[in-house]
Amino acid sequence: MGTKRSILSHLDPVTVSERARTESRNREVHLPPISTYRWWARRTGAVTSALLEAATTALGRPTLTVGDPFAGGGVIPLIALSQGHTVLASDINPWAAHGLKATLTLPPPERIEQAADRLARRAAPLVATAYGSGTATIAHTLRVAIAPCTACGTTARLFPFATVSLLQRRDRGGTDAWLACPRGHLFRGSTAKQHVCPTCKAHTDPAAAYLPRRTITCPCGHKERLSQRGPLAWEVVLVERIIGRSRDLALPTEAERRQASDARWQPKSDLGTIPPGQESSVLLRHGMRRWCDLYPARQRAVTESLLAMLEDEPPMIRSALRMAVLGTTEMAGHLSRWDRYYLKGYESMASHRFNLTTLTVEPNVWGTAAAGRGTVIRRLRSLKKAARWLHESAPQRLVTVQRCDARAVDWAPGSVDLILTDPPYHDDVGYDELSRPLRAWAGLSMSLLSGQATGGPNYTATLTTIFAHLRGTLRPDGHLVFSFANRRPDVWVSLLGALQAAGFHAAGCAIVHSENELDGVKRSRRSCTLDLILDLVLTPAQPSALTSHIQSPEADFLLAVGETMLRVGQLEEGWEAALITRLSAMEFLRSERKKVRIK
Repeated sequence: MGTKRSILSHLDPVTVSERARTESRNREVHLPPISTYRWWARRTGAVTSALLEAATTALGRPTLTVGDPFAGGGVIPLIALSQGHTVLASDINPWAAHGLKATLTLPPPERIEQAADRLARRAAPLVATAYGSGTATIAHTLRVAIAPCTACGTTARLFPFATVSLLQRRDRGGTDAWLACPRGHLFRGSTAKQHVCPTCKAHTDPAAAYLPRRTITCPCGHKERLSQRGPLAWEVVLVERIIGRSRDLALPTEAERRQASDARWQPKSDLGTIPPGQESSVLLRHGMRRWCDLYPARQRAVTESLLAMLEDEPPMIRSALRMAVLGTTEMAGHLSRWDRYYLKGYESMASHRFNLTTLTVEPNVWGTAAAGRGTVIRRLRSLKKAARWLHESAPQRLVTVQRCDARAVDWAPGSVDLILTDPPYHDDVGYDELSRPLRAWAGLSMSLLSGQATGGPNYTATLTTIFAHLRGTLRPDGHLVFSFANRRPDVWVSLLGALQAAGFHAAGCAIVHSENELDGVKRSRRSCTLDLILDLVLTPAQPSALTSHIQSPEADFLLAVGETMLRVGQLEEGWEAALITRLSAMEFLRSERKKVRIK
């Protein structure tokens, strides 16, 4: 065997993990350009930066040609450009390719600020009409689903919880709240005690959940699934008003109810049909048939008008500001969830799923100074920060961005020093489906992305073809380096088998921290918060033994995977069954992860 050393021999996993842990708490602060467009799985710039520095040391070249065939959220191309490397980036998803191109062509922040001021002046009358309320401005409009019982015919408000919303965030000691009784009447009360509804005298427990597992119990006693109620209608029940810097969550006036559904809101866009799919099935089951069903008419009409106001801007400015407006559509007013404890809306595609809730929040698309996530105001502010970072950190951008299948990237044979990528983790994230509302608004292709490496019966074959094609683009001393995480033993078998079948040889691997373990989706679950970094080369190497500075069931699991990974290129017959048997018996797969206290 050869003696080629792994790039990872120049990596300090302890330092990298600490930097990644810090960055994962607030990614946009550390790498502002990622706020330009929505993506669902981004690894940290800390890991990417360390791997690139290790690669330049190992290969003895200060600048490299770096390829990323799964560019996705753009972290790897951005960090590589900031270090002066030449970048070849591609992604099969049209939203990812579109977003990365827009990011890399951001004009200087001064021009963005000037254009933002022009847009603000043009938008002012529209925003006042859509969201003005006397001396106040409406920041959020909360709606509850209504539908008749299939047994008794009674139409009811389907609040998910008795506590509809605190009036002050829980972390600031808030207990005063808007509560809903079991019959759907709203009233003010404290979450610290039981109540009797002032309208119907029904007992109301602030801790009650009214739709466990999306099951409705009608006052008549009939139980049925939410999906059995047919298409849902929506009623405005609360509005959040902003006066200066003060926030007030209150019952809507009749004028505000009319304003929300005024006949003047006549959107023209037809965003297309929602196709069947793993993620979209929840929308179809509950009566949503077209992507425009995700948005109240006012939100659609305002979004369309703002996009139209940009048409006479120079192309580079128009491209940048369009991303700020398009980004607001992830806060779909018939799908976004209101956080009743922290008084904010959540993206309709949060947690790598389409949210479906019966208490939704329509944002003021333009935004206010005091409240509103994902609004045009906030996105324009982020856009200026992104442009400043880009022009200061990567003034010379030698980059090519393609939208294509990873099996078809047209990089010249033998031209790439390092393929550094963050591939899809099997079917963990439905990139195709989750990106469709954004693609619809952006006017991008809505075709099924059939070449994705995201699971299915042909997963191993697809990976093998991809890796074999990428192998041909590497220089003789080039490396393929990528991170991977998955809880399924069969997925690891597919990955390692495909690498061997494509002709790669293991050079090394390492375990690093990758995800924010305090995230609500990750906390107290068997989710992956660590990555195995794999380093592969074209000819046999002598990999060093794998160790881990992290002690946890997940680290033990990755150590076991790593032992097999280090034999890629000479895996023996029967290795697949042996690995599956070993991994299936490990604690990481057998029991829920214990809650970890982070100091």
